[in-house]
Amino acid sequence: MRLFVGVEIPADIADDLYPLARGIRGLDAQTPENMHITLKFIGNVDPGLAKEIDTALSDLPFEPFDLRVQGLGIFASARKLRIFWAGVADQPALHALASRVEKALLRLEECPDMDMRKFTPHITLARNRNAARATVEQAVADHLDLSSRAFTVDRFCLYESHSTTDGPEFRVVAAYDGMGN
Repeated sequence: MRLFVGVEIPADIADDLYPLARGIRGLDAQTPENMHITLKFIGNVDPGLAKEIDTALSDLPFEPFDLRVQGLGIFASARKLRIFWAGVADQPALHALASRVEKALLRLEECPDMDMRKFTPHITLARNRNAARATVEQAVADHLDLSSRAFTVDRFCLYESHSTTDGPEFRVVAAYDGMGN
């Protein structure tokens, strides 16, 4: 099982973001139903460890908080553009939740594929196949003022990722509600 922990994006916001990537030739746009904010990529695990992960995450209550999509960006090296993404407005509660998720998973000591990069909140809009870097950078510049309505994050999810011929598909395996829900 290939797992990660994330926050869902409301359908109307995902639907608004989809055309931004879909309109750029050479990008493989993420479908709206697959859009999310990854809190922690776990990687490949066996079903027994998946049950332990579920138990560890179910013990992480948090206070719901509001979040907004804000701006666009790219992840790239000097040579290659990799990911076109939408950012989120700075929200300390999101960073705190990501940190708590990571600490809970590290206590399991059995997730060898877990991504240990610094948390950079974003919503992947597309992966680059062969888009012109200048075109994508222009899209970022054209949408500096991009902002969504505020939405409440009142749960986070454990997702399973499946590779398909049409790209990855993500399925919620378990959801964890914030306090007060």
